Amino acid sequence: MKLSTKGRYSLETMVYLSTSKDLVSIRAISEATGISSGYLEQLMIPLRRAGLVTSQRGVQGGYTIAREKITCYDVLLASEGVFTPTPCKDCDQTSICKTHRIWALLENAVLDYAKNVYIEDLAGHLLEDRKGGGM
Repeated sequence: MKLSTKGRYSLETMVYLSTSKDLVSIRAISEATGISSGYLEQLMIPLRRAGLVTSQRGVQGGYTIAREKITCYDVLLASEGVFTPTPCKDCDQTSICKTHRIWALLENAVLDYAKNVYIEDLAGHLLEDRKGGGM
């Protein structure tokens, strides 16, 4: 199971935004994270639609976290849609295949974990390590 670039960059962007109390421009996010400005603008669309970030236009505009207690699951759901581990390739024996049970357990474990990890907790670790703001 591999997290897509879209999901990974969305999480990274949200962690970075959570380290700032002010509006942050796409340019500032790009400089801090190394993600291109054009790609960041595309990442912000589903995050904004999901109510995870708010934006303000104009010279003093930018993005900010919309609320507290945003989980990794919230971000991944907004950026990737429903995500699941990939079971056996081309397997249609779901009732007798032993690995399908493993994939179901893995899916539940990943989802449960993602639902219990908050973006601000991840950012807190970065700030504690003095890596915040630039990751």
